[in-house]
Amino acid sequence: MKRSLLAATVAAGLLSLSLGIAHAQTPAPAPEPPAVPPPPPVSPASQPGAPMPPPTVDTPTPAAAPDALPPPSSPQTLVANPNDNMRPTDLSYGVAMRFRWVTVPAWMLNVFTKKNVPLGFRALPGAWSLEAFRRKGNFDIAASVGYQAMSPDDGNWLGTGKTASVDTDFVQFRSLGFFNIDISFIWHTMFTDWIGMHYGAGLGVGIVHGEILRTSDFGCTDGNVGDLTQCHPRNVNCTSTSCNETQLQKTAGASADADTADDPHRFSDPNVPSVIPIINAVVGIDFRVPSLRGWEAKIEGGFYDAFFVGGGIAYTF
Repeated sequence: MKRSLLAATVAAGLLSLSLGIAHAQTPAPAPEPPAVPPPPPVSPASQPGAPMPPPTVDTPTPAAAPDALPPPSSPQTLVANPNDNMRPTDLSYGVAMRFRWVTVPAWMLNVFTKKNVPLGFRALPGAWSLEAFRRKGNFDIAASVGYQAMSPDDGNWLGTGKTASVDTDFVQFRSLGFFNIDISFIWHTMFTDWIGMHYGAGLGVGIVHGEILRTSDFGCTDGNVGDLTQCHPRNVNCTSTSCNETQLQKTAGASADADTADDPHRFSDPNVPSVIPIINAVVGIDFRVPSLRGWEAKIEGGFYDAFFVGGGIAYTF
C-alpha cells in the first residue's frame, strides 16, 4: 500500500515537471510588422519618356491702394499730386501802407555846421510808402516805394571852419525830398495773440528832387549869425523867421561865383546830389486782432536817412 502511494506521488511530480518544461520551451508569438503605406500614384509625367510640363508662375495679388497721397511728383510721374502746389502753413504774403513824421535834429547837423536850421516835425506826415512783403514764420522780406520830404524852414547856415562875415548864407529849401525804393529784413516777436514787436534794417536808393536856394548874408558875426534881423542878405528886408521874397527874386540870375556878401545874388546850389543811398533801421509795436484775420497795425520809429516816428496798416493773405 505504501509502495503504491509512493509510486503515485512520484508519477504526479514527474508529470508536473514535464508539463513545466514543455511550457517553458514553447516560443512566444512574434509581433506583427507595421503596415506599409501604399506607393503614391504615378503621374503620366513621371513615367519614363514622358515630356516635362511647363513651369508654373504664381501671379501676385495686387495690393490695395494706400489712403495717403503719394510723395510730390517727379517729371516721370504721370499723375499730378495735389500736394505739389500747397503753400506751407507758416508762409504768407502781404501789402502795407505806412506814414511817418521826419526830423533831422540840430545835434546831428552840428557835426557839419556852426549854424543851421534843423528839420522839425510837421503837422502832417512828411513821408509815406507802399510796401509788399513775404512772411515766413516770424521773418519778413519787404520791398517798398515811397516819398520823403526833407525841407526845413528858411534860415541862416554857416559851415564848420568857415568865417561868419563872408561865408554865412540865407538858405531856402524848395520842395527838397526824394522818391525811395528799399528792401528791408524784419523780425517779429509776438507777446500775445494781439500785441508784439518788430525790428529790422534795410538798404535803398533815393532819387532826389527839389532845389536849395542860397544867398550870401551881410553884416554877420559869430555872435549874431543866428539872428536873421541882423545877419541877412544886403538890401533885403528880413524878419526873425523870413526874408522878402520879391527882393530876393530881384537878386537872382547870376552864377554862384557872383554871389558875395556885398553884392548878393541868389542861386540854386549845384552840389545837390541826384541820387543818395538810404540806410534804414526800424523798431516798433505790432497790433493784431485775432477776429480780424489778416489785418494788423503798427507804431514804429527809427532812422531812414532822418529820424522818424510813424505807423501803418497791413494785410496778409
